[in-house]
Amino acid sequence: MSPGIALSPVSLANPEFWATGVARGALLLGLAVALGEIAGQGLAKNFKGTGPAPLPEPWVLPGCLLGLAASAVLVAVALVDPRQAAALAHPLVPGPRSAATLVIAAAEFACFGLAALLQRLGRPGGRVQLLLAVVFAESLRSHPEGLLPLAGALLTICHLLPAVIWAGMLAYVLRAAYAWRADPPAMQALIRLYANAAAWLFAVVAITGIASAALLVPLGSLLTTAYGWLLIGKSALVAVVAGLAIAGRAALNRQVAAGTGPARVTKVECALLAAVLLVTGLLTVITPPARTVFGGQAAPASHGFVHRQNGWPAGSR
Repeated sequence: MSPGIALSPVSLANPEFWATGVARGALLLGLAVALGEIAGQGLAKNFKGTGPAPLPEPWVLPGCLLGLAASAVLVAVALVDPRQAAALAHPLVPGPRSAATLVIAAAEFACFGLAALLQRLGRPGGRVQLLLAVVFAESLRSHPEGLLPLAGALLTICHLLPAVIWAGMLAYVLRAAYAWRADPPAMQALIRLYANAAAWLFAVVAITGIASAALLVPLGSLLTTAYGWLLIGKSALVAVVAGLAIAGRAALNRQVAAGTGPARVTKVECALLAAVLLVTGLLTVITPPARTVFGGQAAPASHGFVHRQNGWPAGSR
């Protein structure tokens, strides 16, 4: 990292920094698998006609177990070193204050655990509500919420929810398309359903992402802060994913016509979406260089993590 990039009093070599960032990325990935695949199955059921094979079951249980493991790591980090956990997150939750990192991680652990239990018992009712509760919990400790209360949480929900659905839905449609590869017309119709939905999801993710970036990173800080550099990296990944999506549809149509299943470029697209979620997890533990809307102090240009004057710890997505 160049000398001009802002660093953090909490060293980026600190294992707790990476444990927290990677755990949050894994939590988002588990959420995408569980919730996005449910959405993907719902989308596939809109196929008009009889499919050549049964639709695969959504990977709800693996997704929930991944989210459960990730939230368990967040709980463990908060319990082992509460002060460090507070420095790595900024949860604006009435009441718990500095303990909110632990409270939110424990709530997410409970939601994933209950959703996994319902799935294991064959009682799917309530799974979606529990997974949506995780999205809501993530919005409460987000960077936008810390800078713009209520509106920031809503902005995060409008960005995070379509993002995880987009990623998980693509994973499900790839599996369904492979199962239907013996019937190219049906497979193409299924892919067309996904492509139409993905276009709208991408538009919402892009618009809300730009709005969040404008709120969190002043233009002059984009190239001079660690948060700005990571945000640029995430944006570049999203741009590559969008390019692969365009290229992949044409390649996929050719391979579908040949009956060979999903194109490799589309599989790469799915892998890069997972990478985007992991980078997002790292962004949640770096304080953005933005000034709070209601009178807080801006983070110093030379630091990635600070404690604000109002007593709330800094650093969350």
